[in-house]
Amino acid sequence: MPTQNTPTAAATIRPTAADPRRWTALVAITLASLMVVLDASVINIALPDAQRELGIAQADRHWVVTAYALTFGGLLLLGGRVADINGRRRTLVRP
Repeated sequence: MPTQNTPTAAATIRPTAADPRRWTALVAITLASLMVVLDASVINIALPDAQRELGIAQADRHWVVTAYALTFGGLLLLGGRVADINGRRRTLVRP
């Protein structure tokens, strides 16, 4: 049990300055989330035309949205894994 003369662990921790790039990261994450929602909206807007052109039945519309979401999520995971293996910069920047 600490006494008044011995510093506690909380007293020895010094606050660090906040990284100024944190706002840039927040904006990037927010824009990425917006793009995912926008992507889902686009498929729902384009679905009636695609349904008419491809002859998809009204009852099968939800399967199209589900297949699109699963493909999108799978490719997102694959891209993240490739970036983990190769490095993010090397994956996203052309040599």
